[in-house]
Amino acid sequence: MLGSQSPMRSTLSPLACLALAAAATAQAPQWLLITPTNTPISRRDAGMDWDQAGNRLLMFGGVTQTPGAVLADTWSYNGQWTLLSTVTSNPRWGHKLVRNTANNRLMMFGGRSPTISGLASDTVEWTGAAWVTVPTTGAPAPRFLYGMTFDQARGVYVLFGGRGFTATFGDTWEYAPTTNTWTQRTLVDNPTPREEMAMVYDASLQRVILFGGYDRDTDTVYGDTWTFDGSNWVDVTPADPAASPSARYRTQTVYDSARLRTVLFGGFDGTQIQQQTFEFTGNVWSQVTMTTAVVPPNATEAVHGYDPTRRRTVVFGGFGTTGFSSATFEFSGATTGFFSTFGAGCPTSLGEPTLTSTTPRTNNAWTVTYGNLPADNELVMAVYGFSNSNWNGVPLPLDLGAIGLAGCNLLVSADAQVAQLTVPAANPGDPASASTTINVPNQASLVGVTLFVQGVLIDITPLGDIALPATTPGGRAVIGS
Repeated sequence: MLGSQSPMRSTLSPLACLALAAAATAQAPQWLLITPTNTPISRRDAGMDWDQAGNRLLMFGGVTQTPGAVLADTWSYNGQWTLLSTVTSNPRWGHKLVRNTANNRLMMFGGRSPTISGLASDTVEWTGAAWVTVPTTGAPAPRFLYGMTFDQARGVYVLFGGRGFTATFGDTWEYAPTTNTWTQRTLVDNPTPREEMAMVYDASLQRVILFGGYDRDTDTVYGDTWTFDGSNWVDVTPADPAASPSARYRTQTVYDSARLRTVLFGGFDGTQIQQQTFEFTGNVWSQVTMTTAVVPPNATEAVHGYDPTRRRTVVFGGFGTTGFSSATFEFSGATTGFFSTFGAGCPTSLGEPTLTSTTPRTNNAWTVTYGNLPADNELVMAVYGFSNSNWNGVPLPLDLGAIGLAGCNLLVSADAQVAQLTVPAANPGDPASASTTINVPNQASLVGVTLFVQGVLIDITPLGDIALPATTPGGRAVIGS
């Protein structure tokens, strides 16, 4: 396909379509204590997610502090808490409440129900006005403190792990809401058994993100990061410990759909309660430096969700440095840009070519560098696109075997192509490199816009023939302010 659109053809500006982007304004990262008129009683381990039809977050259940009582109340939150007094289901805690983005139904599974020490395996959906128990086939064993999210690209819920009556689970399940069927997945690679892990779906990466957790059977606290694309789990834990939160569980974690990143707050490392805020952008975690001194004390087992209308991460209740809480906090993150890599490149004799970048932001030059190139490489075709899922209706990744790159994949849509000569290394024999630079205009409407990039290495033989020997991994750039 790439060959049918000659890689040496005249290129268009990679920023040509950015004027269509939605406007955004710069903001600084901060936590704010909210003082709503009404507040639910303190609780931990309730479920909460976004109800698009009601333009609100919806919270159900949880468990109160000692002496504990399991709850069955439903609340909505849009800056103010409202008790939906006539809406109830079986009491439960230790469950997840997850929205199906296709039909706006929210689903919860199992948990401690209907008593504080009971354990369920029922599937319950929110219809927009009521909770309805759904008859299903093939349900997982009863459990609580599992991870669950909705895979928008494949239209299925993904559930991992959790705690049963006697053991910690390490199994992966999918629930198809169109057939009301649960299916256990048999996969080559899996995270180890765990409970109380962070688990969300990153729609921009089209991956489930899993971090940390705790295995009660072995008394192990985890600090690893995994992604799941529907075919297999992949361990993407950064090699540098500084590029990842310390091992922990009981965190508050959401996907910020406005800023295209996962937000993680708090957690328990087995000894101490942690109160840092981190963001995951695809291959590294970054700790967020706040602009105020406000930090939620309720840093473990709190109810949490993301409000896409108000662009806020919401944390309520939970347990922390001041004990049980009924406080509500909101987090607004910075509109900073970032660059992350994904997928695999096709290696040369030197190994896989590298892809690095400066931070993409408005009113600045954004430079992408293609490194670890053979010294005799002549140029790089920089492929820019607006998608990493399809190109002109063709699904990505796209096998490039048709143009002589068997086993290599095009990872981004080839909407723009820029040829760049390679630069020999300062020391003979060292790898060569190449770079492309785009001057990003000073336009607020570009903040949050995503571009994808990949390098295709080109050698020109003495006879003038073009050979395509390798590719870099893919790169995802989100423009910041």
